[in-house]
Amino acid sequence: MASLHASLSLTSWTWEPTVLAGILAMAAAYVWLIRSRGREASWSPLARAYFAAGLLAMFLALASPIDTGGDRYLFSLHMLQHLLLAMVVPPLLLLGLPEQWRAFHRVHVSPLAANVIFNLVLAGWHLPFLYEATLRNEPVHVFEHLSFIAVGLLFWWPILVPAGRPKSMSVIGKIAYLGFAGVPPTILGLAFILSPSVLYPFYAAAPRVTPLSPLDDQLAAGLVMFGLGNLIYFVAIWVIFFRLDDKGATAGDQPTATTHSPATMRR
Repeated sequence: MASLHASLSLTSWTWEPTVLAGILAMAAAYVWLIRSRGREASWSPLARAYFAAGLLAMFLALASPIDTGGDRYLFSLHMLQHLLLAMVVPPLLLLGLPEQWRAFHRVHVSPLAANVIFNLVLAGWHLPFLYEATLRNEPVHVFEHLSFIAVGLLFWWPILVPAGRPKSMSVIGKIAYLGFAGVPPTILGLAFILSPSVLYPFYAAAPRVTPLSPLDDQLAAGLVMFGLGNLIYFVAIWVIFFRLDDKGATAGDQPTATTHSPATMRR
């Protein structure tokens, strides 16, 4: 009977009360902090935009057709949801903090531990028996989502420690950190793409709401994990290089002026 009523469209929103309440509570807490601590810490317009984008990404991941489709019909949409929760939402929320609060160096997080834990959690939840459990048991599913956000915050924390601070990574270190993190999504993505059979029985039996067969859907999921996952890391690496060039150009002007100034004075 379920297959007779199966459908997925742009109007297939879940509007789960707990999800809405959680996101609204985070937004309200952020607004309250801005108003109550505005004199102690400055929230730049960019920081506010980052935090709003993080909440929007979380809302889309947990309430939009991405959630409905991933939970019921399409493995590829579920992969998109996982990437949003683990790789997009956490850095945006962290960047939404005021600069005075971004003292990431005060709480030291081992880059090696953060990277390993993040990827173990990401890969572990995709083991067939655990993945099937999340689809058939709602509390387990909720815990999975929360764990993605938690380890995502842990993973992005060392990246945001400013250069020159105690125990901060160098630019090369951050690039290596992101490069290493791209290995598990690549392996997972290729496993989904190259598998000759459907890995998760739930999606093999799910009603078909698109022209994609279960195997085609799994291939699309692999492309999402492999392509989009690595694209996110590539963008992060590009931003690191961009900031390095920016600081290098600024710093490069000062030594020149300092070098020529004594000579000018001697003249």
